[in-house]
Amino acid sequence: MSVRTSLLVMGALLLLDQLPKIWVRAHIPMHHTMNLIPYLIDLTHVENKGVSFSMLGGLPELVRVPILVGISLAAVAVLAYYWIRYRNRMNAWTHFGFVLILAGASGNLIDRAVFGTVTDFFHFRFFETSFFVNNVADILISLGVVCYVIGLLRKSPVQAY
Repeated sequence: MSVRTSLLVMGALLLLDQLPKIWVRAHIPMHHTMNLIPYLIDLTHVENKGVSFSMLGGLPELVRVPILVGISLAAVAVLAYYWIRYRNRMNAWTHFGFVLILAGASGNLIDRAVFGTVTDFFHFRFFETSFFVNNVADILISLGVVCYVIGLLRKSPVQAY
């Protein structure tokens, strides 16, 4: 996949993340729940002030937001640098993993920078057991990690670094 194609895919994935967040913020009241797939997935509007599983969410906003935006920006910059520098050595799986991870990390970075929180809305559960609430960006990051690991495990003439 060329750099241009990769950037177009990242842009499309970023839209796939941001458009539902915009819709949820505009149309779903905070903590309101709508059933999507009975006993498995609900649509629930929550704002995550922290990172995964709301870690660091209890910090004061004046401290939390700059720290999380800074960390997110640094993570995206390091990942982008690594991808740009080593993409020619990556196999298709690791390359696509980076495309997914960069799009997802950028989507959550936009939320943190603009709103100070990340909009989450997919509430995963099993009957009455709640697991977590996340968004498209979180799913992209998770799928990207899976693709990256598959790429590392696959034998290929070009090895991922």
